[in-house]
Amino acid sequence: MEKSKRMLIALNKKHSEMFQSQRLERELYLSQHPTNVIVFKCMDGRIHMPTVTRTPLGIMQPFRNIGGRFDLGWPMLNESFDQHIKKAVSKGNRTLVLVTYHFSAGDEHRGCAGFNYDCEESKRFTENFRKQILRTYGKDNGVVYPILVGLETDKDALIFHGERGRILDVSQIVDASFESLFVSFHKLYPSMPERILHDLIPLVQGNVQCIKETMNMGKPLKQMVHGEWILAVGKGFDWLHTPNIALIVGPYDPNIGEPIKKAVGIIKSNLHTKKTKDGFVLLSSAVYSDAAEKNRAKERTTYLSNLTQEIIAQHYADMIARTHVMSVIINAQTMEMEMINRK
Repeated sequence: MEKSKRMLIALNKKHSEMFQSQRLERELYLSQHPTNVIVFKCMDGRIHMPTVTRTPLGIMQPFRNIGGRFDLGWPMLNESFDQHIKKAVSKGNRTLVLVTYHFSAGDEHRGCAGFNYDCEESKRFTENFRKQILRTYGKDNGVVYPILVGLETDKDALIFHGERGRILDVSQIVDASFESLFVSFHKLYPSMPERILHDLIPLVQGNVQCIKETMNMGKPLKQMVHGEWILAVGKGFDWLHTPNIALIVGPYDPNIGEPIKKAVGIIKSNLHTKKTKDGFVLLSSAVYSDAAEKNRAKERTTYLSNLTQEIIAQHYADMIARTHVMSVIINAQTMEMEMINRK
């Protein structure tokens, strides 16, 4: 497992360098497309929206939980989500919220384990969460605009669910010009503010490009099926976007034990399928923005690591000996990871 840990350190270093090198590109993109974009998505390691939309790192704010299950009644989620909305409003910007589910067209068991591979149930749940956002912020408020979006993981294709039951599968788009997409998406979302619509189109164009590359190059089976061997708990994991290596559990669910149990169960199955005696990495993480917050971040990541180990010991005692612990903090300005000593 030391080799795996070194690999994660090297992966973070590579991502951090890329993140910092894209600073001007990110600033330019945001100056041209100022809409705040928030993504609610599954903990599944195959889901990485910057990759499937070909956008610079750091543009989208991710919230992750098993199956994309969320509830704005969760106190921490309620507060964190609202802070992102208010921050955008203070800059004069609106917010586009992508409420996502995912599935595989080729094999339902390559779909979402968080919903026991039941795509229809996944859609129902995430659609209800989208409606909860509307109920909370007001229908047709013009500032917070949530939409339901599917991701077909075999082709990396986004599927947009519009108003009045309309659906648009990006893999079926022939003309990806801005003018053509603007007309199509205006029909799909007639109530969407024009500023948000303008800033949605580049995401769609990026997905068109991604789909073409995926179809031309093909996708190895090991990237399409569950194969994760990292359980990542906390925040700040956008650097961990190598396909299919990690299940990511955000800290928002008050009953965080449930997604952790589910994730460990999936990883245990993955290890059994691979017939490997190696264990898995428990990677806890917390993000800090300045020196004053750094010590608090250390406490958060230590707590999440200890809590997760307690849950594993309680429900998967046989996995404790196979658990290799890494506790880290992430600098929000550089995305650089720093290991900390566990208590």
